[in-house]
Amino acid sequence: MARTWGWVGQYGVAILLALLLGAILGNLPLFKETALGDTKLSASRVVQFMGYGGALLLLWLLGRRAAMQLPEDGRGLSFLRHVIMPLTTLIVVSAGYKVLLLLDGPFLDKTGKTIYNWIFVIGIVSAALWLTLAWFLKSATLMESLEALGRVGQSADPQSLFACPKCRRPVASGMKFCGHCGTSVG
Repeated sequence: MARTWGWVGQYGVAILLALLLGAILGNLPLFKETALGDTKLSASRVVQFMGYGGALLLLWLLGRRAAMQLPEDGRGLSFLRHVIMPLTTLIVVSAGYKVLLLLDGPFLDKTGKTIYNWIFVIGIVSAALWLTLAWFLKSATLMESLEALGRVGQSADPQSLFACPKCRRPVASGMKFCGHCGTSVG
């Protein structure tokens, strides 16, 4: 069954629109001048938080949907299914530091800011470790395909190659998957 990816454009436009509205509305004089009581929390900061935070949420949802859309058959680029979510989470948590600070910043003293910073340090390092582990555990298929492509280009011995049963492209002997279509050959 063919999978369609037309929805990616919808997410892209919505993310761009959220970013633009956050930036445009956040810079209007009315929003800059309107504050919540005696605090430094302005309507400008609130609308920027909503726009940028909404864009980050949409980006994370886009990553989640993309990961679910990819097959989990161990062939070709299917390893990306396991790498997209940690990568998206790393991006969202890293960018989320400044976005959440729009709301929290006016209320944080020195100790509060230090705690806030450490929460994000731990979140960013955790997402980076998740990404590294996912890459390490799930990229064997990609590495095998890249190695096969390198051997095919360098191989002078035609007996070390055979044709993939599905796409008929050359596959180096000893490979488990076709480097072009991902079909199991070993």
